[in-house]
Amino acid sequence: MSAAIEIAGLRVAYEADVEILRGVSLSGPANTMTAIIGPNGAGKSTLLKGVAGVAPVTGGEIHLGDKRIDRLSTAELVQYGVSFVPQEASVFGQMTVAENIRLGGWTRRREKAWLEKRIEICGNLFASIRPHLDRYAGDLSGGQQKLVEIARGLVAEPQLLLLDEPTAGLSPIMVKEVYTELARLKDMRSVTVLLVEQNVREALAVADHVYVLATGRNDTDGTASEVASRLDEIVRNWMLREGSGVAS
Repeated sequence: MSAAIEIAGLRVAYEADVEILRGVSLSGPANTMTAIIGPNGAGKSTLLKGVAGVAPVTGGEIHLGDKRIDRLSTAELVQYGVSFVPQEASVFGQMTVAENIRLGGWTRRREKAWLEKRIEICGNLFASIRPHLDRYAGDLSGGQQKLVEIARGLVAEPQLLLLDEPTAGLSPIMVKEVYTELARLKDMRSVTVLLVEQNVREALAVADHVYVLATGRNDTDGTASEVASRLDEIVRNWMLREGSGVAS
């Protein structure tokens, strides 16, 4: 079962004098998809890494459901139901699609009947990889490989799925393919999703709510339709910040 995520005043700093996030807050209700957008260097990916326990949180709090999770280790977060799909490609090309997906259930590998059922469900979740479960993952397109990574992230029935720029480096055709499947995932309402994306219009098409970050802080937020109606203004503000040399 998924849970709501609440982030309050989150700060992340890789070095004492290099603070990337400067008090970011957001709410993601259970079973919804929340998009996080903003210019390069805004701290979007760092936010997800902070939630996933792979970036050093130096302040603020993160709650998933009724549990505070910002003090948990990465391993504890995985056990608690946080699944992180990074931007970088992470499929194993010389393993089959089904074998790649199976890795997502490693923490529950002793529950053999349950794991086989989850592999079947997640392997069949996305239409574009369904026929290819026995193929080597390296033979698939970039978009299909990303869907394999997402399916792997869903195997353990996470409460929270973190997707970091799932269409980075993909062709427009592959971007459309990935977002067709993400729309299907959203419609299932079975997991809470935080989505970081540079393809803003595609993200707006599937998100329930959108947060805009700039220079490591909250800039604005609203429903997807509200942000879409102000998108030109928001993008102009990004360009003005970047043109003025504001550090990000």
